[in-house]
Amino acid sequence: MNKTILTIFKVLSIVFIALAVILQVLVLSNSEEELAGSSIIDNFAYLSYVAIGLTTLLAILFPIIFIIQNPKNALKILISLVVLIGIGFICYSLATSQFSLEDIERLKTTAEVEKMVGASMFFTYIVGGLAILSILYSGISSIFK
Repeated sequence: MNKTILTIFKVLSIVFIALAVILQVLVLSNSEEELAGSSIIDNFAYLSYVAIGLTTLLAILFPIIFIIQNPKNALKILISLVVLIGIGFICYSLATSQFSLEDIERLKTTAEVEKMVGASMFFTYIVGGLAILSILYSGISSIFK
């Protein structure tokens, strides 16, 4: 079963890569005026929509399958999700609106969007820092084993 799934993913990957390369060559070989009236860019967008859709589906489906196959590890996954959600709430509460009303209007955004961007940046910094710390811990602990 696993070998069949791996083969299917390899074939799908090769097909997506081939289609993307073909479309990229078509984009690069045509002028801007020729591209404006053609469907090459549309096809490129459709390919990316399909790739994003498949990726999203698999990113949701595989953890569910993993939890079903390994119910003992489900608690660890749920704890990780709760920690990430907690970090998200902390980041959202730390984020503030730094721009004036004039700046917000000039940027054509809202204070809520600005706060979400700030929270996303805090979240990225915290999770990235935790990833670096875990890499360092793993490296240092493997030295002493």
